[in-house]
Amino acid sequence: MKVRILGSGTSTGVPVLGCQCEVCRSKDPKNHRTRASILITTAHGHNILVDTPPEMRLQLLAAGVRQLSAVIYTHMHADHTQGFDDLRAFYFHTKKPVPIYVLPDYEQEIKSRFRYAFEDTGYIGTRPHVDLRLIPDEPFIIEDQLIDPAPLPHGNVRSCALRFGRFAYATDFKEFSAEQIDAWREHVEVMVASGVHFRSHPTHSNIPETVELFKKLGVKKGILSHLSHEVDFTRDSKTLPESVSFSYDGMVIDL
Repeated sequence: MKVRILGSGTSTGVPVLGCQCEVCRSKDPKNHRTRASILITTAHGHNILVDTPPEMRLQLLAAGVRQLSAVIYTHMHADHTQGFDDLRAFYFHTKKPVPIYVLPDYEQEIKSRFRYAFEDTGYIGTRPHVDLRLIPDEPFIIEDQLIDPAPLPHGNVRSCALRFGRFAYATDFKEFSAEQIDAWREHVEVMVASGVHFRSHPTHSNIPETVELFKKLGVKKGILSHLSHEVDFTRDSKTLPESVSFSYDGMVIDL
């Protein structure tokens, strides 16, 4: 299995519009962050996309992606969904709808937000052709990949963490419950999880909290994502434990 970090940034992306801070003016490409998303390529070559951020089209072009087996949405916040319309391009070539998975919490929300894709609104133009499916409460299979979902608190909504065998991805969460930590402990070798920045945050786990989560889960290699412009890749990498690193756009993890 291969994991590609398509986007490593928080909701604003980096650089932030109008900002003149040191990181936003940085020439280091690892400080240039599109909105958070990953691509899982399974052992048999199936591509599973997690979230469709606003830059999805550019991210997938950069990765050379020509087909998708499915999309899994962690939650419905704009920075994780607003590339949805570009899914229509995959129908041009396959003439098959793209399966998309959402938590039951979001079934009506996605149908409402992108209503033109789910019902006849009189829209004239090519719309995304998708097959909406609900993420179950137990592990489920997409093509050859078993996926273990774990809905987590994110303010007044839930975001779905995902475990693909020994790899896990969790974004936009405040914390893992003790029960979820027990369920995943020692089952995750590599994990990509959001950290945002070093300060406390009311709805997100920050960098110290996520590093502590890696320890509790027994993760061998922890990778921080969903990073804000407060994080300088080179400067702040020096503060991390040896087993933890920052993600960056285009990063590839072979498992």
